[in-house]
Amino acid sequence: MRRERQYLERLRDAPIPPASQDLTARLLARTHELAAQPPAPTQQGGTSRMAARALGLAAGGTMAAAGVLAVGAFTAAGDPAAGPGGTEAAFSHVSSQTPADGRTLTAPQLATLRSEGWACPELQAMGFHLEAARALVVDGQPAVELRLTDGTHHATITEQHPVDHPPAGQQGAPLQVSGTSPWSATYRAAGLTISYRSDLPPEQADDALPILEQLADTATEGVDAAVPETPGSPAPEPLEARLERGISKIAAMFTQ
Repeated sequence: MRRERQYLERLRDAPIPPASQDLTARLLARTHELAAQPPAPTQQGGTSRMAARALGLAAGGTMAAAGVLAVGAFTAAGDPAAGPGGTEAAFSHVSSQTPADGRTLTAPQLATLRSEGWACPELQAMGFHLEAARALVVDGQPAVELRLTDGTHHATITEQHPVDHPPAGQQGAPLQVSGTSPWSATYRAAGLTISYRSDLPPEQADDALPILEQLADTATEGVDAAVPETPGSPAPEPLEARLERGISKIAAMFTQ
């Protein structure tokens, strides 16, 4: 969500780009195409056609007028609307390209998630290797579940990135350990929670704690760095798409 807000702020502060001759020519052609469309069967469609025709006439068929129309359309378009569901979409995705719907994750997908600030620890130093990985929702939060094995014992790691971070001081202890069987522990860092359980003997299972802590802190540093261009950042909206959206908004004004 923070990367999306940064993208929108950069887009809002960006200067209006000048319309090239090729773009203005295509813009004129688009308005005339809208004006020439056959009338729709409904009253609303007929009004929209009249609005499109008015835009075409307003452009006057000249490059200068099309340039004015382009600037107006760019401004009227505004920022891109958030995807359906808004905050709900953030809760149901572990990344911009990975829905948290229980699907199995491949090694390349895990590598992509690591580049986006996820730890996805596989505990290879303890002799474990990845058996299966899933993207899912746990307690309403996007999560990645890793099932590991060393051939004899098993471990399960669940990593969550809460969308709404609790205020400082209200997260509880950064490390909580349960002595029950199977042995389990939960480590919390800023914007990240890793839960770990294993059927290893307790004196061996706790070897994972320093590894998880180091990986979690490294992943948190990557998130806090907030690099402007990351694989998870929304792709900039094409200029043509924004202008066409602006034309539609201007046309809608005639129908209100």
